[in-house]
Amino acid sequence: MHSHRLLLSLLGAWLLVACHSTGPLGKGAAYGDKPGPRDFQTVVIDAGHGGKDSGARARGLTEKNLTLDIAKRLAALLEPDFRVILTRTHDHFVELDQRAQTASRHSNAVLVSIHFNYGRRWRAGPETYWWRVDSYSLARRIQRHLNGACPHESGNAGLVRRRLRLTRNPTIPCVLMECGYLTSLKDARMLGTADYRQRIAKSLASALREQRMAGDTGMGPLPAPIYAPPSRATDARG
Repeated sequence: MHSHRLLLSLLGAWLLVACHSTGPLGKGAAYGDKPGPRDFQTVVIDAGHGGKDSGARARGLTEKNLTLDIAKRLAALLEPDFRVILTRTHDHFVELDQRAQTASRHSNAVLVSIHFNYGRRWRAGPETYWWRVDSYSLARRIQRHLNGACPHESGNAGLVRRRLRLTRNPTIPCVLMECGYLTSLKDARMLGTADYRQRIAKSLASALREQRMAGDTGMGPLPAPIYAPPSRATDARG
């Protein structure tokens, strides 16, 4: 009787762990309910907007141009230590779903999507968005390094968990960064200089190298998973 109860107890514990690690219907990987990436070889760099989609415009700056500039700078800093994939290399439009699909074609990889913000004039500094559990540590590292590059911050959201098409839908760890506010006079002045854009690219490269070396180490406990459906264009923020 004692051995029978012990067997049932062990079976129950195993089922509890299995359900937590795989999520509903055994689709944990699809939901990103797993540890963060380590020893990855590929970085998919997504320069936000492009072509007919200019993104934010303010103070003589256009988001689509800034994102591509920093994407290319980041690629140059990562190669040849990483295999680098750019979702766009010139000024053309790429659908969000296509960007997510491009990222999902690669294994042992992470996606970083580069953007810039638009808001009230007093808001300034970087924000980093994530959704999947396996993206949390990378997002924290990126936000920390961007904060180190930006000499000022004001009223920004910082590190944010938000279900977007580029934080939820790819099948690899994925993070979206708003690297500053174009509507902020301080941010805009700095972003207009090549030196500051290079500083942002170096910050992102440092965060990616740290993540590859350390994984989740030093980032504290991982958050609980949220089993939400893929993000769609019809969502409030897709």
